[in-house]
Amino acid sequence: MLSSRLRRRIAIALAPLALLLPTACGSSSSSASGSSSGNSYGTLTAGTIKFAYRADDKPVSFVQDGKPAGFMVDLTTAMAAKLNLKADFVSTNFNSMLPDVRNHLYDAAAFGVLVTPDRKKQTAFTSAVNYSQAQVVSLKNAAIATVADCNGKTIAVTQGSELISLLQATAPKVTIREFPNIASSANALSAKQVDGLLTGTTTTQNLLGQHSDFVASPPVTSGLSAFPVAQDRPKLLQALNSALEQVIKDGTYTKLFAKWNPPGTKIPDQMLSDYPGMQQVLAASSSGSSGSAGSSASASSSSSTP
Repeated sequence: MLSSRLRRRIAIALAPLALLLPTACGSSSSSASGSSSGNSYGTLTAGTIKFAYRADDKPVSFVQDGKPAGFMVDLTTAMAAKLNLKADFVSTNFNSMLPDVRNHLYDAAAFGVLVTPDRKKQTAFTSAVNYSQAQVVSLKNAAIATVADCNGKTIAVTQGSELISLLQATAPKVTIREFPNIASSANALSAKQVDGLLTGTTTTQNLLGQHSDFVASPPVTSGLSAFPVAQDRPKLLQALNSALEQVIKDGTYTKLFAKWNPPGTKIPDQMLSDYPGMQQVLAASSSGSSGSAGSSASASSSSSTP
């Protein structure tokens, strides 16, 4: 047996170690907790939310003075601020947007995507950010009066757009040519390589302001649009829905809507119904919007999404 003197010496020697062990465990636990709380939304990078955006769809989402700009860019920036996150934007094409969000290349997209059953199999979606409408743009000297009149015509549509299904359902005998972006579709129309192009109403207004020889059909409703989020990011989805509700309640949404949409454009009635208390607003001419001279379209609709 150990003598009492030896036992005391061993106890004294082990005492500092005994004091260190709880401290080390506590430090590890604190560090793990801090790491978790530092990225509570589960974004790709703590403190930042990475958005995919389109650089070719003015005034919804485009590049201005070398920087991301437009209604959806400003809206998602405001939403990120509500979550104390820095918004980071990366330009991409629409066709790869949903797969890239699903595969975690981006946290979400700063672009309202038309929500369909097939798309809901790929990603989750936030609450409505808009209700989309679309128009056929054609040349004045060969005008296409309605979407149904696209039968027998060749129509340009953005690659991957759900408007393809809408067009095929409305005009079954249409020939569709897919293009990577709006600019290439408009160039094909100007060169008479296609008879028309189908796109959202806000983009239509921008095209009419740029091309005096273009004319547009009355709009048709395509459906609800929202921001996509990966299905395995429920915390981020919940956070974005909360942020969206906040920017609607504090009036940020309506201010940005008025800034970026063509003059006379109204917030869709369904948005007002979805968000009680949201105030109707008419977009006014500003540096953000492009004007609508020569348009034959109604000004009672908002930006549409593929």
